[in-house]
Amino acid sequence: MEAAAAAAERQDFLAYGQRLTSGEGGFFFFPIRHHSPACALHLARALAEIRPRAIVLEMPADFAPLLPLLSHPDIRLPIAIVSVADGEKTSDERLPVGYWPFSATSPEWAALRLAGEFGSAVILADRESGARLAAARSEKKGESGEDGEDEPRQDEPREDETGPALLTDEGQLAYSLYADGLVKRLGVRDFNEAWDRLFESRAAEKDWRGFFRDVGIHCALSRLTTPAEEIAADDTLAREACMRAAMAKATALPGEGPIAVITGGFHTPVMIDPPSERPEQTKAQAGPGIQTKSYLIRYSHDHLDRINGYGAGMPSPRWYERLQQRIAEGHDDPFTEAATDVVLDLTQRLRRDRPNFTPPLPSLAATVGQAQALADLRGLQGPGRAEILDAARSCLMKGEDPRSGSPLMEALLAELTGEGIGEVPRGAGAPPLVEAVRRRARALGFRIEDGTERNRLLDIHRKPRHLAASRFLHVMTLLGTGFGRCLRGPDWAGGIATDVLFEEWTYRWSPAVESRLVALSIDGDTVERAADAILARRVQALGEEGQAKNAHAAIRLLMIAAQAGLARSCGALIAAIGPAVATDPDFGRVAVCLSMLDNLQRGRKALGFAGIPGPDELRLIAYRRAIDLLPDLETAKDEDVPRYVDALATLNEIAEVGAQAGEGEQPLDLDLLDEGVAALIDADLAPRAAGAVAAIGHMSGRVSAEALATRVIGPLQFSVGAPPARVEALAGLLAVQPALLKRTPALLERLDLVLAGFDEADFIEVLPSLRLAFTALAPDETDALAAVIAQAKGSDLDLAPRFSGGLTEAEMLANARLNASFAELMQADGLGSWLEEQAP
Repeated sequence: MEAAAAAAERQDFLAYGQRLTSGEGGFFFFPIRHHSPACALHLARALAEIRPRAIVLEMPADFAPLLPLLSHPDIRLPIAIVSVADGEKTSDERLPVGYWPFSATSPEWAALRLAGEFGSAVILADRESGARLAAARSEKKGESGEDGEDEPRQDEPREDETGPALLTDEGQLAYSLYADGLVKRLGVRDFNEAWDRLFESRAAEKDWRGFFRDVGIHCALSRLTTPAEEIAADDTLAREACMRAAMAKATALPGEGPIAVITGGFHTPVMIDPPSERPEQTKAQAGPGIQTKSYLIRYSHDHLDRINGYGAGMPSPRWYERLQQRIAEGHDDPFTEAATDVVLDLTQRLRRDRPNFTPPLPSLAATVGQAQALADLRGLQGPGRAEILDAARSCLMKGEDPRSGSPLMEALLAELTGEGIGEVPRGAGAPPLVEAVRRRARALGFRIEDGTERNRLLDIHRKPRHLAASRFLHVMTLLGTGFGRCLRGPDWAGGIATDVLFEEWTYRWSPAVESRLVALSIDGDTVERAADAILARRVQALGEEGQAKNAHAAIRLLMIAAQAGLARSCGALIAAIGPAVATDPDFGRVAVCLSMLDNLQRGRKALGFAGIPGPDELRLIAYRRAIDLLPDLETAKDEDVPRYVDALATLNEIAEVGAQAGEGEQPLDLDLLDEGVAALIDADLAPRAAGAVAAIGHMSGRVSAEALATRVIGPLQFSVGAPPARVEALAGLLAVQPALLKRTPALLERLDLVLAGFDEADFIEVLPSLRLAFTALAPDETDALAAVIAQAKGSDLDLAPRFSGGLTEAEMLANARLNASFAELMQADGLGSWLEEQAP
């Protein structure tokens, strides 16, 4: 009985598969997988035979105005349609919401090209992209309950704002229970390998009816094993209602001939056998849409490959392009031909990029041979992607652990993926912002014709064009395009490496860059206007998120804007910072703001603030506010004392330097700091704060050397408090004036006397705290102090630099010969490219 039931079930599925391409009711149904060359090739054969009067195609209906553009002869694949939506609030950024990529292996692309050739009407059958976006947002909110994710800081770009929201999603097909069972039954690694064995291996066959019959049965089984509640959880049912409505629309078109219905395979069963309608559920799923506008943009091979991680598309797109091309050319063994192409191109790649990993010719021939043997063993027409990878691991890897990664296999995967980037026609209607950015990038020497990642070294202080390139990279970062990433350079906000002359960047033009610019095009037609809009929204967001008085966040945003060349657009931001700093109640935070503003003032030329008085005025405001808050040292909580002492050190350092005004800046009044510190000298302060205040008071002449020694060394000498507390006053001195130990004999002699009087137990008891306190000294300060101590002790300790500052002529010649020999060895080892200077 079971065998008979199973046989009957198989016959039912077979009959279903045959119905798809029988022309039932005037319809031919073609279940496809996006970017599948087998589907594209068989679909082309089918359409050429049946010559449909209309094609119902699963694509968002609002893409219809772009259909004439898709037939333009200047298009080079891959490309994509990107759908852009307005934000939900006026302060929202406009984000790309959906991508529909086209590759050379897309069945949809084959259908559109042939429709133009045959004169077939094309009806786009899916819900509009804005409706699909709204449904996706609703589903995401339902999964998370609330928006609950932590918002990024205002000074940081939002994470993956341009990440693909793919409208070609087919996760229900690839991750169904049936697909899981199929992977286990075939003994393969994943669904992609299973699909290749079952369908891509049949790409060269001529029987398109048999092919789509089997694809249709496979997809029907995937749907049958998917729970109904899972199908109803998103907008699938509403989308399928739209597709059936498009079929009805096609039947009303004049003319003779069948209608081709081309949809993702998961939807095909309800196209040929519509379920009983449940209007209330479909209506609930439909919901309101979002206003969108669509554009045609360039796409790249690596983004096509990345699609696979989102449940749509095929991995290794360049491999499938090669295979499709060989089949289209009519080769007797297209699979082996394509596999040979991959191996030969891999060799060229390795010779160019990794010469030491280039395999010998016998290994390359063995790789192709083993791939063929694996295909024969697995009953395939020829080697596919999995066979090439398996053969390469066997024949080309020698002594490498595949778990830790292999340079050779990385190169092979890159070859299978491809590095191409498409091209859209000049009349594609790209917003002016995209063209403006492209022109600016080319004028500044950036190569954007392909998707290759490159490095750029910029001399930002001495070369105006390099400074302009730096500002372009920074403004692209502010715009959130992901175009460039700074590897090293001055950090003006943190005050780190501000004397560095160069910035080093890595940059790459990608579809994400282009789609982000399309999304921002509503904000302006130039880089500056779009950046100004972003900046205005950031400033507005500070107020909306309760950070209107957060001077630190505002100053950091000011730094970002300045590096992006927007200094003259920061008037509103500068105006907001002044009151925020002047009313900030936290001494430590104000000192940090002062440090940032001081860095900004010192870098005003590179940051574009030369001649603009605003930042200097802000520095004076922060300086005065910090001095006003000095009395807080007296009431500081224990946990705040270290932070406040660090703030006092920052304030003192900036005051000493700023007292001597440079060109174009106002001097800082050092007397204000002296008076503020004087009021604290006799106050009841925590030991660390007391040591710091005494040190500054000594530098201003208000505390004698002897009094300073008593205040700082006394607790250590007379064992006042627990061992860590005895060193706190000394730690405070070292935090604000580390050079005092070297410059004040009375202080150093007193400390030496106290330490010499300790027995071993006492010394060990305070040693950890002493070592921690002395970490405030920089290495050169440590050496200088050690030299003073050695001289006082009459020691012959040699603290001179270990390397001479000068070279003799003979040494220079010897070094030149050594350098030449080293270069010859590098060339011989195939590493000569390492010695070449990078192009600007």
